Amino acid sequence: MIFALALSAQTGIIPKPQKEIIREGYFRLDKSCVIYSNEKGSFNTQYIQEKLIKATGFAFSRTKKQPADNFIKLEVNPSLNIPEEGYLLNVDEKGITIEAKNSSGIFYGIQSVLQLLPPAVYSGRVTGREEWSVPFVNIEDYPRFSYRGMMLDVSRTFFDYDVIIKYIDWLSYHKINKFHWHLADDNGWRIEIKKYPELTSKGAWRGPGEVLYPSFGSGNKRYGGFYTQDQIKKIVAYAAERNIEIIPEIDLPGHSRAVTATYPDILCRRTDESLSVQGEGKNVWCVSKEPNYEMLENIIKELVRLFPSKYIHIGGDEVNYSAWKNCPDCQVLMQEKGMKEPVELLNYFVRRMEKIVEKNDRHMAGWEEIIEGGDLKPETRVYAWRGVDKGIAAVSKGQPTIMQPGSFCYLDMKQSEVERGHNWAGIVTLEKTYSLDPTGDKNLPDSLSSLILGVQGGLWTELLNKPVRFIEYQTFPRLAAIAEIGWTNQDLRNWDDFKTRLERKHYSRMYNMGISFRLPPPSITYNDGALRSELPYPWAVVRYTSDETTPDEFSPVFRGEIYTDNPFKYRFATFYKDEIISQAVMVNNVSYVYQKPSVTIETSLSFQLKFPLSNLKDYNFSTYARTTERLKKGDYLTYIFEKPVFTKRITVSTGIPEIDFYGITEGYVEYSYDGKVYIKGNEFTDGISVILPKEPVSAVRIVVTGESDGFTAAFTDLKID
Repeated sequence: MIFALALSAQTGIIPKPQKEIIREGYFRLDKSCVIYSNEKGSFNTQYIQEKLIKATGFAFSRTKKQPADNFIKLEVNPSLNIPEEGYLLNVDEKGITIEAKNSSGIFYGIQSVLQLLPPAVYSGRVTGREEWSVPFVNIEDYPRFSYRGMMLDVSRTFFDYDVIIKYIDWLSYHKINKFHWHLADDNGWRIEIKKYPELTSKGAWRGPGEVLYPSFGSGNKRYGGFYTQDQIKKIVAYAAERNIEIIPEIDLPGHSRAVTATYPDILCRRTDESLSVQGEGKNVWCVSKEPNYEMLENIIKELVRLFPSKYIHIGGDEVNYSAWKNCPDCQVLMQEKGMKEPVELLNYFVRRMEKIVEKNDRHMAGWEEIIEGGDLKPETRVYAWRGVDKGIAAVSKGQPTIMQPGSFCYLDMKQSEVERGHNWAGIVTLEKTYSLDPTGDKNLPDSLSSLILGVQGGLWTELLNKPVRFIEYQTFPRLAAIAEIGWTNQDLRNWDDFKTRLERKHYSRMYNMGISFRLPPPSITYNDGALRSELPYPWAVVRYTSDETTPDEFSPVFRGEIYTDNPFKYRFATFYKDEIISQAVMVNNVSYVYQKPSVTIETSLSFQLKFPLSNLKDYNFSTYARTTERLKKGDYLTYIFEKPVFTKRITVSTGIPEIDFYGITEGYVEYSYDGKVYIKGNEFTDGISVILPKEPVSAVRIVVTGESDGFTAAFTDLKID
């Protein structure tokens, strides 16, 4: 009861304000309401005016005189005693007043006003059904951290100009103030550099005949893209108006296959066949070649002309040191500098980059590995991604640090066992993300805690090629949790409170923002012959099918329980306004039992010792076999059963289970009743082929018809019904 009363006295704003008092009554917007601002040429005035006009149809004319009532006031007061980016919001019978030290505070006050209005204010269209009223309220609000960021990788999956603009809008609605733009990696260079045009004419594309192989679901076709410098300037300006600083990143000296494939002279004189963590070869800049630093300085010069941010992020992570160990020139450099370990070469490269960046009136930033092997300039920022403790280690060395620990903040991670995503950092649920305290729950002295600048979400995009709008699904609502971590004081944050505000109000806001956000699926159990559902939230709508297909808006609503002797044919999903749909799920407390016949395998392929061919015969669907090289036309793999198998369906799955990496993109399945004559079955779609035999099956063969779009391929056990 106490918690319910507390919730009723809250505004429901995300991120939660530091102080809020709700009073009885509402201020109603109407066609005579005016907007006043003491800012000259204020973007904020235009911004709120356009939002309100589009949603309400009212004029909201601007006035230069202080209005007596029926107003929205935006007042900048530089002497206001409130932290940076903070604001005061008062709503009473006369109108709405936002007061702040500067325009950024005004902008965030506007975001809170928008959240106090009906969610349709975000829709950009007049519905005619809303009462445009705001509760009487006093809010004093300001951020806990000065850095509240989101990182987006556009190398592995490219997102065009319009998507980036929309994404920036969504970040700004959540009071995010930094957009870390990962523009270059092994799989594509995404920013026009006029001095080196081949970085985009070649390095931005992958596929047949390109310098970069297909990868991450791009298929055997030309895939890629880049941003022109004109587009970059427009995006930067658009973000700046919304108080978002764009921090560009080009990943160096590793993660650079897009560059080394285009300009191979930057590689070490003697290269080896070793691979990076991601399986890329020849992707490391040679640290001993002076012309490389000239090229990098030329690139940095163009970056600083495009990005006013004081920071340039140079990556510095996951360098394959084998490249330098086998390079005679790098070894000579190590001897000249008295170095003993290759990590010292990384520090040498990082210090050279610091000088180049500083020479161009900027500071350097990089991933946490840059603190290894030597000291850094005190201004250099460290981004901690392998854990909060890594961030604490960085601040202990005196480096300003951004917390982006993968087990909390990597939004490419799976949100449940059955959903698409990575899992190397664990299952990153919304609740797990929200539980992060960037200070590591440690009683750090002020001298160290002040070096923790804030928190950042990260979205790597190996798996964002599908389904459509998966970028939104993976980002939201976990980004709302990160926003509240960054904005709201730790002692004011509470998971149950956040979850309630999210479900009662913010789902509707995100829906009207046009975000295809992630809904939690229902939990389905089967006991005593009946299927039952545990709703993810009390008013959730769950629909179902009984034929193994994915539910849609026309599927029946699940109420109560369903009695059946075959629970495995049912699929269930949560629906929001019949447009936002959760992952479809099956019963979760009993497992389907597949047949497990004895099988031998014949293949043209060779397999890695860590992922051997024997994994295809144990019927453990969490293991897999992985090839030592890329597939090519004519490759095959045949499952031969000891005895013919009676079955109505066999599912042939390729790719790493639950992650959908390294599946077959060009190929089909054929099967044989006698082990001699084969019948052609279906081609692979999303790495899967299903056959429906009419007689007992003696063998199943995978036939590869074209080069795979990964440097390796993964195979799993057959699922035999």
